[in-house]
Amino acid sequence: MQATNKTSNSRSFKYEVKRYINAAKRFMKSFYFWQWRKSAFLTNEARVAGVQFFGNPDNKALLTALLGVNGEKNVENTALENKVLITDFPIPNALCIPATLTTIVPLNRSVEDILATYSRSLRRSIVGQRAQYRYETVNALDKITATENEMLKPYANARHESAHHLALDTVINLATSNYGRLDLLYLGEEAVGCHLGNAYERQGKNYWHVNRFGYPVNIYSDYKHWGEVNSMNLHLALEAAINGGYDFIDYGGSLARPGAGLIEWKRRRKGFLAEDYGAYFYLKFPKSGAQHFFWDSPLFNIENHQVVLHLGVPEDKTDEEVMARYHEMGYGGLYKVYLHCNRTLNDSLVEAVRALYADQEKPPMIITYTTS
Repeated sequence: MQATNKTSNSRSFKYEVKRYINAAKRFMKSFYFWQWRKSAFLTNEARVAGVQFFGNPDNKALLTALLGVNGEKNVENTALENKVLITDFPIPNALCIPATLTTIVPLNRSVEDILATYSRSLRRSIVGQRAQYRYETVNALDKITATENEMLKPYANARHESAHHLALDTVINLATSNYGRLDLLYLGEEAVGCHLGNAYERQGKNYWHVNRFGYPVNIYSDYKHWGEVNSMNLHLALEAAINGGYDFIDYGGSLARPGAGLIEWKRRRKGFLAEDYGAYFYLKFPKSGAQHFFWDSPLFNIENHQVVLHLGVPEDKTDEEVMARYHEMGYGGLYKVYLHCNRTLNDSLVEAVRALYADQEKPPMIITYTTS
């Protein structure tokens, strides 16, 4: 049940204040100049061009995950051509790169109508297995603590080695408050996951925030089984939000790496991307070679609190190869899509990119950014 408007407004104000305070703390921490270090690495060993990072070395793992760099190879900074400069503190004329983005789904339709927008395979999986799953709300302190220790914390650690954990007191407060809830997800009689969520209000609209998902090790260590369970957990959270009368469901933050990870799972739910007010990096791309960098590492950035996508179109890639790489980049909520290139693009390619967003109410502007 939703709280009264007075309680909801108070909760919304406190939520916004707390979020901006946390964002301000992260922003100020980025200016601890005595922690700054320089390093350089390649995003693609076939090219000499690479990344020069200047900032807190503790943030480097997050940056390389964002860029999709596996087996990072450090190099001498002087060996790099067409350097991409990235810092974890603001610098003039740089792109603001979010480390995480949230996915928000409007709930102005029935469950059946929302399901109809999913891919055929996802829809078939959910419809076929829905009857086997159920939520059970957890209120007892011992069970909340056990769920935190056995599902929420280990799953967060498995996803990212430097995962941010909610304090146990915060988990307990959310689970036992009138604006939050902790659900255990059951497959038959087996607890296979959990969902921790909370309500908030923004601009007169009520949101259900999927704060955390958690799974036991036997689930998340089996990727195929985890995928099925995770899909159902997302869906049951959606059902609960619709039944609770919320206007939107906020699926929470995911690593802002286009085409990969949880943000890709959430794209299939036909939501729109929004700023998560988490960590940021600041990027200056070179006057030449940007098309190769953004091909290796497509990135989102924030312009005036709106989400923008940067894609690279190298001269040695055919239109077919470009669309094969980008055919799942049709994210909702984008303000602009930049196509970085060093040649005139075929109209058919630009139209093919535009077609990725044709079913959206407000499709993004497609901008060709040509460099030397």
